[in-house]
Amino acid sequence: MTSNPEQDLPLCRHEESLLRRITNRIRRSLEFEEIITVTTAEVRSLLKTERVMIYKFHADGSGQVIAESIYNNHLPSLLGLNFPAEDIPLTARELFIKSRMCSFVNADTQQIGQIHLRDLDNGETLSEEIRYRPVDSCHLEYLTAMGVKSSLVAPILYQDQLWGLLVSHNSQGQLISEYDLEAVQMVVEQLSVAIAQSTLLTQVRKTGEREAIVNRIATLLHSLPTIVLQPALEAAVAAFNGVGGRLCIRNAGVDSHNGNVTSLTECLIPGNTCIKLYICGQQPVMPQTIYPLIEQYSIWQEHNKSSNYDIWAILDIYNTPGLRSLQPVFQPTKIRSMLMIPLVYRQQLLGYLSIFRNEVDRETIWAGQYDSDQRQLYPRRSFEAWRESKKAQAQKWTVEEIELARNLGKHFASAVQQYELHQQVQTFNENLEKQVKRRTVELKRTAEQEQAVFKVIAEIRESLDTDTIFQTTTKEVCQLIKADRVSVYRFNSNWGGEFVGDFEAASPYWSNESELGVNTIWNDTYLQDTQGGRYRNNETFAVDDIYKMGFNQCHIDNLEQFQIHAFVLAPIFVGQKLWGLLATYQHTGPRQWKASEVNFLSQIAGQMGVALQQADLLTQTRQQTLILQQTAEQQRVLFEVVAKVRESLDLDAIFQTTTQEICKSLQADRVAVYRFQADWSGEYIAEFVNDGWVKLVSDTNTVWQDSYLQETQGGRYRHNETFAIADIYQAGHSECHVEVLEQIQARAYAISHLYLSGNSYGAY
Repeated sequence: MTSNPEQDLPLCRHEESLLRRITNRIRRSLEFEEIITVTTAEVRSLLKTERVMIYKFHADGSGQVIAESIYNNHLPSLLGLNFPAEDIPLTARELFIKSRMCSFVNADTQQIGQIHLRDLDNGETLSEEIRYRPVDSCHLEYLTAMGVKSSLVAPILYQDQLWGLLVSHNSQGQLISEYDLEAVQMVVEQLSVAIAQSTLLTQVRKTGEREAIVNRIATLLHSLPTIVLQPALEAAVAAFNGVGGRLCIRNAGVDSHNGNVTSLTECLIPGNTCIKLYICGQQPVMPQTIYPLIEQYSIWQEHNKSSNYDIWAILDIYNTPGLRSLQPVFQPTKIRSMLMIPLVYRQQLLGYLSIFRNEVDRETIWAGQYDSDQRQLYPRRSFEAWRESKKAQAQKWTVEEIELARNLGKHFASAVQQYELHQQVQTFNENLEKQVKRRTVELKRTAEQEQAVFKVIAEIRESLDTDTIFQTTTKEVCQLIKADRVSVYRFNSNWGGEFVGDFEAASPYWSNESELGVNTIWNDTYLQDTQGGRYRNNETFAVDDIYKMGFNQCHIDNLEQFQIHAFVLAPIFVGQKLWGLLATYQHTGPRQWKASEVNFLSQIAGQMGVALQQADLLTQTRQQTLILQQTAEQQRVLFEVVAKVRESLDLDAIFQTTTQEICKSLQADRVAVYRFQADWSGEYIAEFVNDGWVKLVSDTNTVWQDSYLQETQGGRYRHNETFAIADIYQAGHSECHVEVLEQIQARAYAISHLYLSGNSYGAY
């Protein structure tokens, strides 16, 4: 299968020049992408084939076409396509490593030629002798499906490992010379050198790039107090050449009761609102279900239930059984691969960082026509089937990318933790500020209430008159707490009672059709039966809505009678005795009484009790003073009467002086002296009477014959008793007795006896 050497001599010189050019370019260039691009083009020109490509193996035995040169689009492009490991079996890969085997296939002759540069047993170098054997039918079918009639494959080794393959394809059968094989062998050896140089350079460069990426993203993440998560997410997506991404973290909500932070698992329960989501680029299309987030699907929790929290590099969403429930949400998109990065800080899962990649959709080009020699290419139908099997491939996640993901995951986790702490501090500060404001308002309200209390107390103490106390208290309290009515209710001896003070606020929102007011009697059977109920224990009772307190119907009927919808009743104690209630009513509707308002009413009720006690004490003091004054005046009158009696022995003068002084002292209308006769009848013999009243003693003395006194010979007065009647109509006198008293215009009277030498003489 080799040509005549003499005929090939000029061609060999050209090939040597081309080979030297390839070698020099490989040695001069440090850019590996440039090296492989130029190499494929030069080798294709050297071998005069229609396609030369470089195929790189992945760690799992699969591979990808990373460089390609095609002549006039005679063959479809395979650049960027991934091929499964079974396309090149493990035995073939091992043979490439052990024998440095170089092989070429001719589909027309169905032969495969191979050169083993090393012995498989001892590794010694062998002669470059071409050995032929029939090609395997599966291998032949594989090439035929791609439209290839002849191929050349040379292994590219790096550090005694199979790095990749240099592959030449032709759509027609082609002869391969030993010189071509030698040239290809030299090229792959130079590529091995270039790979070593490029690997070192790439490692340094990628390390620098990764550090730059990490530093850039870390700067965004750790820029407290303005942590920037959205730009950091966008930078992370760009770092992986992704088409979209999402950052799902818990929103650092703190339970105000116990101070615990809600876990991510709890936050992801549908219905909770403690999840914060940042998105970038393409996203899955979520249906209208109870799970609005992909992170809420059980696969996420199941994958991390062991608390291992490692990166999940998903090569192909549609070939991952555990993601079947999520596959429908990605079908409307071209997303094929996903990198799920758990964000863990001190063994605590804070969230997920997800990176999406689209499928690789290579639109292969196929001429579908005759070449210049009118040779028909391989049937289009077979190639189309093969092409469809290679379309829409997933992009593999590299080891370097996974390592970068781990590094970024740590920074994101740390930043999220800082973000949570920052939020918690902000929340704490906001709550503290609210508490301070609320406390300030409460203190201000308390101060205002205290001022109001002092004002009411001051006004109460300005007057110790009970009516004034009631009027002042009800009016001031009603206006201060903006109630509809404030009243004062006083208990009587049987624990019924009446309203003795009332102030109604003028309001256009309700009309007072009730009869509640001063002197309104309200006997509550419960209070009567319990002698004051809860109020005797100094309890204040507040009702926001009478219909929500469980009152019996008769109680509600009484309240409705006075249009009462809400009320506060505070007990009024005078000393240790329950005197009454300070009643505050809301007629316009229910009212939620504040604790400060209830406390305010309790204080006012307490001060009213003190004021009433002081008023009682003042009244008692005044009464005692009046009594003392009257007693002193009576003593003075007595001394004057005694003195005047001793000055004169004239009986008429004595009576006249005595009646006048007593009348003035007692502020009475009349004081008279009545003298008994022998038959115990009698007559008025002396008097002092104020103007306007009928005189009993004049030219003719008034005689009064009292049958009772006659029959009893002086009645009670003979026993030295004094008799006083406050109202003749309430004393139970007989009608005739009342008639006699009416004749002398007496409505009230007091009678004291006079004794002369042991005998009853008369009476005053």
